[in-house]
Amino acid sequence: MITKCCLLLLFAGVNTIRVSAQSDSSITTPACLSCLCSKDATPAGVMISHVHPKGEWMLSYRYMGMRGKGIEQNGRPVTNDQVYDQDYLMSSDNMHMDMHMLMAMYGLTKNLTLMGMVEYNRSTMNMQAPEGSAHVHNGVPMSSGMAHDMKASGLGDVSVTALYALVNSFNHHLLVSGGITIPTGSIQTKGGAASMYPEQRYPYMMQQGSGTWDVLPGLTYTFQHNKIMASSQLCAAIRTGYNTVGYKLGNKYSFNNWVGYRWLDWFSTSLRAEANTTGSISGSDPTLYAYNEPSANPYNYGGQTITGYAGVNFYFLGKNKIGIEGGLPLYQKANGIQTAASSTIHLNYTLVF
Repeated sequence: MITKCCLLLLFAGVNTIRVSAQSDSSITTPACLSCLCSKDATPAGVMISHVHPKGEWMLSYRYMGMRGKGIEQNGRPVTNDQVYDQDYLMSSDNMHMDMHMLMAMYGLTKNLTLMGMVEYNRSTMNMQAPEGSAHVHNGVPMSSGMAHDMKASGLGDVSVTALYALVNSFNHHLLVSGGITIPTGSIQTKGGAASMYPEQRYPYMMQQGSGTWDVLPGLTYTFQHNKIMASSQLCAAIRTGYNTVGYKLGNKYSFNNWVGYRWLDWFSTSLRAEANTTGSISGSDPTLYAYNEPSANPYNYGGQTITGYAGVNFYFLGKNKIGIEGGLPLYQKANGIQTAASSTIHLNYTLVF
């Protein structure tokens, strides 16, 4: 399903480029490739689209906010009561995930760029106990219908990536990327004394990192003609082994396609479609009871999603750029029971010098 949709999106994007390029042939093409870095139409949620000229820096602050509402099980909506019927003690149909990122890129040569990124994560999940089920959980009294917010925050994993341009002309830009994540994010985040995990490790999604050294391969093609830019990208996060707790997150594969148009010297818009497939968790945290609630069960992770995005970029004071991008799910099929994705927003501020 995802493969067919991605191919259709890519075909539509290429044809859009051809038609737009023919109708825009009167516009003068800029003379320097550095214009691609300073006033490009790359959407706010895309990290990689081109390399930088030798000696050029790019600094960026990025924010990603994800919201989930409702519950899905293997591609179909379910209710809290249906989750309780499967022997779970609590359930969640509402979550927030926020990520703040600082990123730097440097053009080491005209074809080789280095990139580093550090992130700060914050997650909140609302837990709900069933009506008429007063009980004691992990030594904490859980009254009938009790609601509880599970919260965690902290520094995440650090990533280091090298980008190499196999093709580096003005109109065509083909680059291969390879990176690693350094397991600096904690996998020991615990709940407070009054939480449903008193002084115990939170479930997998509430941890700040993977706990493993992960490999980040990628292949990106970017096309530019006059005021039009478009890109197709394949990338992945490959887990190299089990962490010290005893599990490893599932591998993630992404296929990204976008088209952008620079309407004015200070303004551009973009449309993007991103398909992701993520594997389930292997192994488990031995301290977690899988039926506390769905996020404590390693089976309830991963799945397939397609998200559609629309974005805008604003350019000012030379090479400053502010980007905003919002996304809604077009397709999602979760492994097991998970909170359904409802919206995603990307914000960034970028400075090139």
